[in-house]
Amino acid sequence: MEAAPPRVSHSSRLLQEYLNQDVVPREMAIARFLRGMMVLGCVASLLLIGVIGPGLSLTLAGLTGGLGIYYSVMLRALRQGGFHPAMQWVDSAVTVSIPAVACAIDAYFHDAVYALTTPPALAWGALIVVCALRAGKKLAYGAAALAAVEYMALYLFVLQPRLPPDALNTLSFPMVLLRCVFLFAYGPLTATLAGLIVSKAEDALRAIREKDVMGKYFLHERLGAGGMAEVFRATYSPEGGFEKQVAVKRILPAYADNEEFLAMFRREAALGSLLIHPNIVQVLDLGRHQGTVFLAMEYVDGMPLNSLLRRLPARRLPASAVAYIGAEVASALAHMHGRTGPKGEPLGLVHRDLNPPNILLSRIGEVKVSDFGIARAANQMALTQAQTVRGKAGYMAPEQAYGKPLDGRADLFALGLTLHEALTGQRALQGDSEAELMIAATQQELLPPSSFVAGISPALDAIIMGLLQHDREQRTPSGEVLQQQLMALTGSEAPYPQGRQQLINALRLVITQVSVPVQPLQLTPDMALTESVEAATRARAAGG
Repeated sequence: MEAAPPRVSHSSRLLQEYLNQDVVPREMAIARFLRGMMVLGCVASLLLIGVIGPGLSLTLAGLTGGLGIYYSVMLRALRQGGFHPAMQWVDSAVTVSIPAVACAIDAYFHDAVYALTTPPALAWGALIVVCALRAGKKLAYGAAALAAVEYMALYLFVLQPRLPPDALNTLSFPMVLLRCVFLFAYGPLTATLAGLIVSKAEDALRAIREKDVMGKYFLHERLGAGGMAEVFRATYSPEGGFEKQVAVKRILPAYADNEEFLAMFRREAALGSLLIHPNIVQVLDLGRHQGTVFLAMEYVDGMPLNSLLRRLPARRLPASAVAYIGAEVASALAHMHGRTGPKGEPLGLVHRDLNPPNILLSRIGEVKVSDFGIARAANQMALTQAQTVRGKAGYMAPEQAYGKPLDGRADLFALGLTLHEALTGQRALQGDSEAELMIAATQQELLPPSSFVAGISPALDAIIMGLLQHDREQRTPSGEVLQQQLMALTGSEAPYPQGRQQLINALRLVITQVSVPVQPLQLTPDMALTESVEAATRARAAGG
């Protein structure tokens, strides 16, 4: 009995999320419609100049034309991301006041009886409904109350003194008061209708939760999609009210029966559950639901390194932040490369796809390595399909591009390319195609970061270039050594504590520059298989 209220609350929150996401398009649709109506009214007023007279015609044309300009400005502000919740209240006040102004104009150019019986007064209720359906009960009551007060004030101070002594009983104060009560009633009526719609929507969401979502995982917005998989933010919500934010990676239905892809998916789950480390995205669950396979993982509230670099003005980070990222990833690689089996035997795990999209950064400065779909144990490399190279072109070690046996130093080379890019704002390996990038991995002479950005110390240059040695025997031997080297940096390049703070500052800068709420992309949705480089024969030929 105690589990039901949290579920209802959760459905309400989810529905509110979707309503909030749709608020700008909804406001734009209303502004566009009202602008069209005002333009139509302006044209109609001018066309009727011979019927209603030039004074009234030009006055109504000025009113509707001015409102048309107002809604045009509103629409432009919404298109540029300038939405604020107060805009709904201001715009509703303007919209619901249109009949009052129109009635006052009719009273001035004709008489009070005409003003009380013209269509603008009759349209008041419809405008209240339009305003009230925009944002909750408070706006519904506010719009209705404003209309009732305006109508009564207009009657008492403008219309009643102009009524003839023998005016119809329907235009008397009691009847107008009754009309005001009816006008105000539109507010509760609309609020009740909106509440009924929300209630039915919540019922539908609960039904979906029971039948269509992945068991205990309640899906929210989609964070991204690749050729074979898609990633959602989700809430782990078992019975009892406990909730936890997770990320769910789901195979697209078309690939749910692809055995190679499923094997890669299961491998990612197995390695993610085996590697328990603060700098590695933890895998929580692997399951099958309605014909597809999904992976539930730790949710990282932030963005991948590549997204951060792309949005920064210079497309690069301060040296201390790069040193901090390098030290954190080095710790993750040291744990992964040193992982042993159940009998204590070294597994020799190699990630094989380390690159900026697979390094996730949280808003509080956490650094986590993700996407172990093509990771392998060194003693299992022979299981890889013959004459196939796996990994992302542009971030491969020379031995990986040649299709040779790999060890953890291949990941260190990839990390060196990533840190070089984060320091300089451009990719270290240059090429216009995958084949050219693979050639570059084996042949291109790599220059130290200080050749591109002034102020980088010889010590940091040496650390990066130690990772980028083509001969892996000359390369930095392990993640532990790399972490020690980076932690030995001092001054403005020291990774702790200023490196972490610099990273947090960069993330805040990027997030505050976005005019609409950010839907963070925490996990690279493209499975590594979609970026695999096939045909190592071609690579060998290109390199040789």
